[in-house]
Amino acid sequence: MIGGVNVVSLDSKGRLAIPARHRETLLSSFGSKLVVTLEARDHLLLYPEPNWRPVEARLLALPAGNPMLKRYQKLVLGHAELLDMDSAGRILLSPRLRGLVSLDKDVALVGMGNRFELWDAADWDAQTSDALDIDPAELSQHLGDFTL
Repeated sequence: MIGGVNVVSLDSKGRLAIPARHRETLLSSFGSKLVVTLEARDHLLLYPEPNWRPVEARLLALPAGNPMLKRYQKLVLGHAELLDMDSAGRILLSPRLRGLVSLDKDVALVGMGNRFELWDAADWDAQTSDALDIDPAELSQHLGDFTL
């Protein structure tokens, strides 16, 4: 499982150093190849390559006749880039992808189970603040019997 939040800095070339604890898990369980892609205006998705393949297959299987799904498929698949961690555990994020989600210096690497999300650190802090402000009564209406 991929979990936790780490704030890391991009270097001047746009490289992100994967924190050691994640790097060890990635290398031992998935290998050194990662796929980064765009899904929304505010963050990137970063998958270990083996976890990306089923997502890619589901995207390719979306109904071709639905224009909105076709645009979403083009967004995610069209921006997908295969990356290889270097010997120092760094990946190079393209200037194009960084620019599309406004990643500059400090980046939040957020573990989401089967993938990471990459956020501008200040934007991630705002997301966290918004989540902490959720009304517990309203949340329980949506969660039903679900508990942690």
